[in-house]
Amino acid sequence: MKALIAILLLAAMAALGIPLFRFNRKRRHIARCVAASAPGQLEGIYACIDTFCASSPGGYVLARGNAETDEARCLVPVPEDFSGFPWSGKVIEVTSHKEVEFHFVDARVSAPTLLGRAYRIVPVPRHKGRNIFSPRRLIQNIPALRPALSAVCPAYPEDLLSYLLCAGSASFEFDPINQARIGLAPAWIQSPEKPRCDQCGKPMRLILQLPGTVIHEKLFHNGTFYLFGCPEHPRQTRSVGQCS
Repeated sequence: MKALIAILLLAAMAALGIPLFRFNRKRRHIARCVAASAPGQLEGIYACIDTFCASSPGGYVLARGNAETDEARCLVPVPEDFSGFPWSGKVIEVTSHKEVEFHFVDARVSAPTLLGRAYRIVPVPRHKGRNIFSPRRLIQNIPALRPALSAVCPAYPEDLLSYLLCAGSASFEFDPINQARIGLAPAWIQSPEKPRCDQCGKPMRLILQLPGTVIHEKLFHNGTFYLFGCPEHPRQTRSVGQCS
């Protein structure tokens, strides 16, 4: 009986181990393709989305790049041309000591910097009044996108796009809570906790969403953190953190 149980356990472990091995192999392959990409290849991917978003986007996500930076602070500039967004042109610093805090600061940065890496601000297209987040839908709507992705990772172009647009995860599986977002709808880990303005009582708008993995090397990795503000009273802001 014990021998039979041992055999069954080994079979179960093998059944689980093979898919996990394939998953990790695919993940590592995509990461290597990004690391080995030629100068301008990732920018070519993001330029395809920029071109498609000729009109005002609904907001932005922070996408992976290959560049490192000497900037030790976590700084996220809000695009200056974000129409109708009261915080456009502002720079947000994120600190993470005992807790995650957001501050508007006077700083000149050309790109978001998080944990010593530079990110690319990418607009989120809209179609029929709705934001397009899904990598599959982006590829379907932007014909030039698949060739640009295939030039970097021929085997997994769609999974590559998920990896690039979900800065908070090393996985190629698309999950909105792993996105760093500016001015879009929040992707909640738990039930929505959208705050209201203390001054007018109206629901606040998302300014910034950041996964904990891009905020601190070790802490907060099971959380996503949100900064909200009131469009009518832009100095009224509030932060929310959720953990899985």
